[in-house]
Amino acid sequence: MAFYKSNLRGQFRLFNCGLLITLFFILAIVILPNSAFSAGSAEAEASEDDAYYGNYQVDGHLMGIDRFVMDNGEKAMLISDYASGVVRRLFPVNETEFVMGPGFNTQNPTELTVRLMKNKQGVTTGLRLRRADGTESLATRVQLRKEQVFFQQADAKLSGTLILPPSKGRKPAIILLHGSGPLTRNSFGPYPHFFSSLGLAVLIFDKRGTGESTGLRIDASTGTAMKSSYYPDDLANDVLAALNFLQQHKDIDPERIGLWGSSEGGMLATYVASKSKDVAFAINSSGFMEPLWETLQYQVEPVLRDVKEPKEVIQRQLSFVELWLQVAKTGKGWEQFKQQEAELIKTDGFSFFQSRGEYKSLEEIRWDWNHVLTFNPQHALGKVTCPVLGLFGELDSVTPAFRTAENMRRVLTEAKHKDFTIKIFPGAGHSLSELPTKSRMAPGVFETLSSWITDRVYPDE
Repeated sequence: MAFYKSNLRGQFRLFNCGLLITLFFILAIVILPNSAFSAGSAEAEASEDDAYYGNYQVDGHLMGIDRFVMDNGEKAMLISDYASGVVRRLFPVNETEFVMGPGFNTQNPTELTVRLMKNKQGVTTGLRLRRADGTESLATRVQLRKEQVFFQQADAKLSGTLILPPSKGRKPAIILLHGSGPLTRNSFGPYPHFFSSLGLAVLIFDKRGTGESTGLRIDASTGTAMKSSYYPDDLANDVLAALNFLQQHKDIDPERIGLWGSSEGGMLATYVASKSKDVAFAINSSGFMEPLWETLQYQVEPVLRDVKEPKEVIQRQLSFVELWLQVAKTGKGWEQFKQQEAELIKTDGFSFFQSRGEYKSLEEIRWDWNHVLTFNPQHALGKVTCPVLGLFGELDSVTPAFRTAENMRRVLTEAKHKDFTIKIFPGAGHSLSELPTKSRMAPGVFETLSSWITDRVYPDE
C-alpha cells in the first residue's frame, strides 16, 4: 500500500493509499451533541461494477480485489496478496484483463496479468493469473454477501456497505474508521476484504457529508465553525450509531464487534471503546495519542523534509507554527500572527496549516485551541477495558510513532489494562507500507492483524 504526498505550494495534502490525511487532524470538528440512534438497512444486489471485487483462493492462501479512490478522485482497483503483503493498483487492458506493475501506481513493466473467469451467466467465478516468467495460477472466487445499509445519528443519515461471510450463523464484525478528511467507504485500501478474509463481517461507510451520507461536516474544506461542542464527539457518535446498528443485525454477534481505524480513525477506535463496553476490541493504526497540538507541531519538519523543501523554508514554517500555537493558547500576538502569515505566503508560497482555512479573527483561533487543539486522547485510553492493538510505522511523518507507542504503553500500564499489544514496524510509513518502495505492506502487518484478531475473536477454535 502506497503513501502519497502532493506538494503544490499552498496546498499540502497526504494520501494514505486512499486514506486522505490532511497535514493536521483538526478535520471533522464536532458540531453536534450526543443524540439517540436509529438504524435501518436495505439489502441490495451487487452492482455491475462490483462484479469482481472480493476475495479469491489461490495457491493455498487468499488474495483480494478492492474498489479504491485515488487522491485525485480517480476510481481504481487494488489487488492485495495477504501472504506476501503486496498491495498495488490494477490497470485495465480491456473489460476482462488487467495488469499490475512493479510499484503501487506503476503500470510497466508488467509483473502480473489478471484475467476474469466468468460462467455462462456472466458472473465472475475466478481469476487467471499470469506472471512475468510465464507461470500461471487459477484463483477461485470466495462467495460473499453485501448489503447496502444506512443508520441515523443526529443530523446525519450515514450510508455504507456491510460485507458478510458466506457461512451460516452470527458473525463477529469489525467497523472500519476513516482517517481525516471527506472520505467514503472506498477509502480503506485493501482492508475491507482483508478483514472479511478472516471471517469477519465488515462495515464500511461514507463519512458524514461525504458520498451518500448526509450531515454537516466541518473540516479543512469548510473552515472554522465556532460551535459549543468539542472534537471529536460527532465522529464518535457516528461510530456508536454504527455499533448500535450492527448489534441489531440478525447476522451479527453483538458481543464480538470490534473497531479498526487508520490515522484519525485509529485514535477514534480507542476513544469510542472508552465510551462503550460493547466494543469487543480496538485497533489503532497510526493514530495520534497525545494532545493534538503536539502532533501538529511534530508534523512540520518531517513532512516538509519528505517533500524536499529547503532547510530555510522548513525553519520559517516551524517558526510560524510556534507563533500560531502561542497565539491560539494565549490570545496574544494576533497582529504579529497575521503579518507573519502574509510574509510567509509571499516568500514560500504557502503556510503549513493554511489548508485549515484562513483565520478571520482572534476569536476563531482561540475557539480552535479550546475546542479542538487541546484534545488529548490519553484521558479516554485509560478507561478502555477491551483488548487493544496499536500498530505504527517507524518512518511515519504524520504521527510520531515512538512517542505515540510509548504513550499508549504508559497509559494502559498505569490503568492496569490486561490485554494490549503495541508494535512498531521498521521501515514503514504512516500507512504501514514499506518505504521507500511503497509496493507492499511492511513485513508482518497482515500477519499481526490476523493472529491478534483470531486469538481474541475465535479463542476456542
